[in-house]
Amino acid sequence: MTVLSSMQLAVELATRQRDQLRLDVAQVLRTLEGAQDQFDQLQSYAQETQTRWITQSQADSTPQVMRHYYQFMDKLYQAITLQRQVLQDVQRQVQAQQKLLLDAEFKLASRQTVCDNMDREASRKRDRIEQKQFDETAALIYRSRRVERDREALQDGRP
Repeated sequence: MTVLSSMQLAVELATRQRDQLRLDVAQVLRTLEGAQDQFDQLQSYAQETQTRWITQSQADSTPQVMRHYYQFMDKLYQAITLQRQVLQDVQRQVQAQQKLLLDAEFKLASRQTVCDNMDREASRKRDRIEQKQFDETAALIYRSRRVERDREALQDGRP
């Protein structure tokens, strides 16, 4: 396996890794969207419940109903707090995955640059070899024709 083909293989592997990381980032972004939706729903529900309670509590509010309301709202705010933590954790995962993707993009770009440089250099070497072969062939043809002319000149008696 040549160095160039090894480098091309490294580029291919880096491309696959980058593509997988793109899929991972997309997945964690979907998770973030779901967590954000759930957080928004919990907050909205808490606001609606509080608004309903304010209007209903003026009509009939026994100490037992109030205690149940406050217990329920405590549990709801605990759920909101937990969901906020989930949301923050997922946001950290998004950042970590995006950093990994960025690192993979840089890795791929650098390997691709090295591979392209190696390919250009190999192409230049091939071009030089072809040019050398062309020049040698031209020189051989020239010498052959020159020898033929000299021979004809000797046969004709010309100097």
